[in-house]
Amino acid sequence: MSFAARSRSLERVPQSLVGLPRLPLATIVLLLLSGVVWLLAPTSIGEPVSSIAIFVGALVAGLTFIRRAGFLTGRERQAWTIAGWGFTVGSFGMVAIGVTAVVRGEAPAFGVADAIFVLGYVGVLVGFASLPHTSGTRLLRMRTGLDGLIGAVAVGALLWAFLLEVMVSSISGAPAWQTVLGLVYPLVDLGALVVFMIVTVRQSSLRFDLRIILLGTGILAQATADVLFFVSGVGRSLSEAQPPQLLYIFAMACYVAASAIVDRLPAARQYSDRHAPLWALVAPYGAAIAMVAVLGIRLRDADLDRADQVLIIATFIVGALVIARQAIAIRENRIAIEQQRSDLVSSISHELRTPLTAMVGFLAVLQEDHTLSAVERREIVEVVAEQTLHLERIVEDLLALGRGDSDRMELQVSEHKLADVIESALRSTDIDRSRVTVEVDSGLVAVVDGGRLQQILANLLTNASWYGGDECMVVAFSRGGGLFIEVHDSGLGVPKKHELTIWDRFERGQNRYNASVPGSGIGLAVVRSIAESHGGQATYQRSTRLGGACFVVDLPGRVGTKRPIAIVPTSTRAIG
Repeated sequence: MSFAARSRSLERVPQSLVGLPRLPLATIVLLLLSGVVWLLAPTSIGEPVSSIAIFVGALVAGLTFIRRAGFLTGRERQAWTIAGWGFTVGSFGMVAIGVTAVVRGEAPAFGVADAIFVLGYVGVLVGFASLPHTSGTRLLRMRTGLDGLIGAVAVGALLWAFLLEVMVSSISGAPAWQTVLGLVYPLVDLGALVVFMIVTVRQSSLRFDLRIILLGTGILAQATADVLFFVSGVGRSLSEAQPPQLLYIFAMACYVAASAIVDRLPAARQYSDRHAPLWALVAPYGAAIAMVAVLGIRLRDADLDRADQVLIIATFIVGALVIARQAIAIRENRIAIEQQRSDLVSSISHELRTPLTAMVGFLAVLQEDHTLSAVERREIVEVVAEQTLHLERIVEDLLALGRGDSDRMELQVSEHKLADVIESALRSTDIDRSRVTVEVDSGLVAVVDGGRLQQILANLLTNASWYGGDECMVVAFSRGGGLFIEVHDSGLGVPKKHELTIWDRFERGQNRYNASVPGSGIGLAVVRSIAESHGGQATYQRSTRLGGACFVVDLPGRVGTKRPIAIVPTSTRAIG
């Protein structure tokens, strides 16, 4: 919410609510007093007083969440409203317990009222988990979800390990339906731990958010109380179970405090969020490390034979090695990303150098040579205009490659004399014309995007001049209605292990780490993308003409007639 909108919202709030709201403040005081009564007064007095206070706390928290969330907007408003309804519904569980106690004289520790508690508890968790600043990209949500699950399962396993014997003895002889109801709470608490871990490691756009800290602290306190109550309460009455009221009272106080400030958004972050703090990365795994440590201590004292001991030790070692391997892989991935960024800058300069060189050269001729005729000047201007369009297409291709959608590049298709396209490509490069031999039927017409095909030839000719030998040959012919263009050189060719990878972006084959050799590995990626956009393919083979490399562009159905006709521009990938 913007500052102006926030100000307008506060203008609609009664003056008594602009500071600390009176009702939540009074409720917090009531909860604190009920805790004192629970500690000092007899059970016959402390139990009903604390139960009433817990009911009032849950109801006030729910209604305050709903009311004050109305001053928020968007998903913030929706999330806190859902949490408020969860508290409101859950508060009536205390009413159901009271009615049961009046009717039957004694309320069981676990009964029908627990269905109301669980329903409200789930509503609170749904609202908590749906807060907008706890979300992000799909992969980020998956990662934080797994982090939360790791921490929650580890904590649950530790609690189960330490309380297992007590829990088994407590539920023996208890009615099955009470056992089932009692087990629902640990399962929901496990979900609460997952949500809390996700919120803990979230990448928030806000500064320290006291609302979430208070709500999360209350959820943890309530989860701890639920586990303790399950141990002591299954198969017993409410008075015999002696629920941990102090924990429940503390949880309700946190909930009420959170509801009182729910409409007060923290300030937005003004600092770098590129790297998460170390504690946020380690937090979900602290419980997992503790779980492994406890397991090791228990296994050390267990009566195991030597083979089992070796397997257990090896399991721990392998787990540690896997974690170390993942850490190295993450570091390696970051380095690779930085390298790709550097390669992208280099590739842009490589791809733009050729047309810029031609444009600068011809413009210098226009500027310095005053003896040129009008016809010569017109020809130079046409060449410069042609190179300008070529430059524009290169920029578009770089953007397409960056977006990963180069297979959908648009084509401006018409009929072109292939000899003219080859001549334009030669003119757009700085390759020595005396090194190049061209074999093409002067009447061969191609139904292609002429500028794109020129870019293919320019890239292949430039690569031949850089990586090939002293000779280069361009061979073009038709076969079965398809257009074939081959670019041969007399160099060493491409090593077998690089024949497939050279088509990847930023891949330079055997020259990958050789900075003295020009190029950045984007030229062949562009060649392949343009060929595929025409419904064809680009491949590599050894040259049978000159003995070096031979790059073949195969464009099926791209041979036209000898008369120039206009073709409607198309963005399809194949014609014919």
